[in-house]
Amino acid sequence: MTSPLAIKAKIAQLRASGVVAEPHTWISATSVTKNGKKYIYYRLLKGFRVKSGKEDQQSHKPKLKTKMVSYLGSANSEAYKEMVKAIARRNEIQRLLKKLETLEKQVNADNSKPRKSRKPVLTTLVMELMAKFEQLQEEMLNVKMELEQYKKLVKL
Repeated sequence: MTSPLAIKAKIAQLRASGVVAEPHTWISATSVTKNGKKYIYYRLLKGFRVKSGKEDQQSHKPKLKTKMVSYLGSANSEAYKEMVKAIARRNEIQRLLKKLETLEKQVNADNSKPRKSRKPVLTTLVMELMAKFEQLQEEMLNVKMELEQYKKLVKL
């Protein structure tokens, strides 16, 4: 199990390693045919929700609109390659944040419940038997000492 501290360190490392893409952004491909050749170009899009309907009558499901943020060029361009890495960093950070949130919920849930013994039943039984055995050993020593004292008294 990964500790919350390790997850936070990994997130900081990802943020320090380069640009992190904004939320709700993705890369879109556009193909263009020129002189019988097909070219594919990439651009960065951002999605946002827009309330539809008139002011007094709003829809319950806002429509998704997109806006071009930047032109990235072809698959060989530096801008495209960097944005692919930035989106990968963002997705990894989001995954780690969800994992961190889950861990923190578990810790909070564990702290709010009364602690139960986490020892398996067999382990508890063995521990009880060992305690009984030690108690019997002490009793045996006491009996031996009493017997020796009795022998000494009988000899006198």
